[in-house]
Amino acid sequence: MPLSWKIGTVVASLLVAVLVWNGLSQYLAARQADEITRDSARAAALEAQQAQAHAQQYRAQLAADLKQQREDLSNTYQQVNEQARQYQAEQTIRLEKQRQEELAAQASYRLDRNQQCIDGTVINHSGSSFTQAVGKDGQPIPCTGDLATEPLR
Repeated sequence: MPLSWKIGTVVASLLVAVLVWNGLSQYLAARQADEITRDSARAAALEAQQAQAHAQQYRAQLAADLKQQREDLSNTYQQVNEQARQYQAEQTIRLEKQRQEELAAQASYRLDRNQQCIDGTVINHSGSSFTQAVGKDGQPIPCTGDLATEPLR
């Protein structure tokens, strides 16, 4: 075999080897890219699942917090309403007591059936006996109509 054939065979073999090497390199690069893509897709899917789980947990916590706040607010409203009712009841009792005290004070100025207002002075009578009613200062108690100017009792 002539030398040119040998050189041609070597060159052809080298050319085939370079083409095979190039094809093999491209094949391996494509496989590696596919693996990286699959790994990235798996990692992204896992992150998405974790994010979704975290979001669900966060929503559940928000819902629980909102429910608790609503219950707390409801309890607060009930307490305020109860306190308002108690205050109103106490206020009504105080006003009634004050009214009774005022009526008692007014009644202490009113002449009773054993007293008369004669010439602007309170006169006590018991049977056939008549005496002037005197105040704390020892003076006769003035009156107008059926009311004295100072308490009688």
